[in-house]
Amino acid sequence: MINKLLRHRLIHMVLILWVLSTITFILMKITPGDPISQQLYANDVHVSQAQLDHMQRAHGLNQPLLLQYRSWLGHIVRFDFGRSYQTGADVMSAILQYAPPTILLALLTIFVVLCISLSLGIAAAWHHQRTLDYTIRIGTSIAVSVPSFFLAILLLYVFAVRLQWLPIAGFSSPLHLILPVTALSVSMCAYYVRLIRITLLSLYQSREVEMARFKGVSEWFILVHVVLKPTLIPVITMLALSMGSLIGGTVVIENIFGIPGLGQFLMESIRAHDYPVIQGIVLCLGVVVVFSNTAGDYVVSKLDPKRRQSHVKTSKHHIDVMHKEGM
Repeated sequence: MINKLLRHRLIHMVLILWVLSTITFILMKITPGDPISQQLYANDVHVSQAQLDHMQRAHGLNQPLLLQYRSWLGHIVRFDFGRSYQTGADVMSAILQYAPPTILLALLTIFVVLCISLSLGIAAAWHHQRTLDYTIRIGTSIAVSVPSFFLAILLLYVFAVRLQWLPIAGFSSPLHLILPVTALSVSMCAYYVRLIRITLLSLYQSREVEMARFKGVSEWFILVHVVLKPTLIPVITMLALSMGSLIGGTVVIENIFGIPGLGQFLMESIRAHDYPVIQGIVLCLGVVVVFSNTAGDYVVSKLDPKRRQSHVKTSKHHIDVMHKEGM
């Protein structure tokens, strides 16, 4: 059954990536501006129309749109993203060069989110309807409504400009990661704390927990061995589904803090109309998002095969309950 699930997910992955690459290609072609002219204008180079036409032919930009798409798709299938119009460098090599800061930033954010969310979520559920629970709920309600880019600018002004405790921009030391990871983590932590809390509270009302209490099992044993594992199922599901928003936030945060990652590289390529680089980065990020969803499904099926088909519905139910509670 698991192999069948993986096979279906791989087919969906290929279809989604094909649609994503096609949409990206079309958007690049209908966007106003010409990459060759943009590059020459940025470098303050003046050429004749004949020279401009020759450069466009060299890059295949004068061909019909369908032929350009067929040629580009044929190279993509062979994992050849072409060469940058700006630098002439291989796109895949450039992506691999800029990827480490982005990967590190995303992984640290996920680690921080899971650690803080599990701690606060368990604490809120353990102290249900008490002062700590109310405090955590109020804090998460405030944090979830603060956009990451606004929080990033606020943190940058307070801790880097005013107090000068942390560096403003760059990626040369661990101190450079504190503010970006914090800006990315706050709203995500708030969401996951609420999800973990409501999941734990619903599981505490289950028959398994009632039977464990009837047998005299301690609350700590119930938490660790009875309810914690099922709690991870909606958390993993939502984490996989939120990879897209995390990557989108990383692109913005990298530009705010001057981190030389894929986000900054993507924005520079967009300004230069560097089509091969833009298409390559978008497709690689799409692979990460789709693969994360597939990996999430696989992990959930391993944790609880009986809930493989229903874990998404369960997560949506928890979200509905959170909204009804006004958390």
